[in-house]
Amino acid sequence: MSQYIKVGEYRLIALAGNQKQPGIPIIFLHGITLSANFWIQNLPTIVRENIPWYSLSLPGHYPDYYQPELLTSDILADILMNAIQQLVGKQPVTLVGYSTGGFAALNLAAHFPSQIKGIFCISGFSQGKWHGFLGWLQQQAQNGVMGKLLCKILCKALTLNQTSYKLGCSINAGDRAAYWNALTLETTVNAVYPDIIKHNLNNIVDLFEWFADIDISHLLPNIQAPTLILSGDRDPVIPLAQAQFIASQIPEAELIVFEGMGHLFFAERSLAYQNLLTSWIIEKKL
Repeated sequence: MSQYIKVGEYRLIALAGNQKQPGIPIIFLHGITLSANFWIQNLPTIVRENIPWYSLSLPGHYPDYYQPELLTSDILADILMNAIQQLVGKQPVTLVGYSTGGFAALNLAAHFPSQIKGIFCISGFSQGKWHGFLGWLQQQAQNGVMGKLLCKILCKALTLNQTSYKLGCSINAGDRAAYWNALTLETTVNAVYPDIIKHNLNNIVDLFEWFADIDISHLLPNIQAPTLILSGDRDPVIPLAQAQFIASQIPEAELIVFEGMGHLFFAERSLAYQNLLTSWIIEKKL
């Protein structure tokens, strides 16, 4: 099931399952340039069959074409919490976020601590200046009109077809053999690619620029919910040191490091991630 959600001028989409099941709803938040369809192929069995869940799109991603002058951490938290409350009312939720979605989960929990029961942050960040190829694109987005144009051209080139998209993503892998051999690579790309080519590139480039200046490190101690931080020790985008810092700042945080993994957990360590999320949900009674 899917539904569109209006928050002011923003238009988000939420995919949902098991809405009539009892329990704390889990909200899944995707990474930059991805879409709500990312999570459909990456849900553990316990979630897919037994727990109410929602996969919520981020502002600036298809189907949202609104171009604000600026998107701050405060504004982003307000937009997403408004959307979540349209979905589930005032009841608390658990958050699972990947990369920028991981940032969004931490940001929500820091701004609305009483509404969040648990956080599973995968390759997330509190300081928005990225590294590696995505960090280089981010620098171009900050480099005036010509830099933004170059960034858009490269983003367009990397999404010309599914093959170029998978090749571009492979730059962010730590274990490229696992990445290319993963069954979840094909199913995930098949799910998100139709949305990716519909993104407004002006929005995406603006997000690249804005995130470089966003830092919620000082808000992390506000988070009250049990928090599991998952990171790869070969992540070229969000270094392990970022995950270690986040875990040190949140009172009830636990850090799990997957050896040899880069930024693409869904392909590099698909089964290990699903087992970890399943055991965490059961242990924390989420």
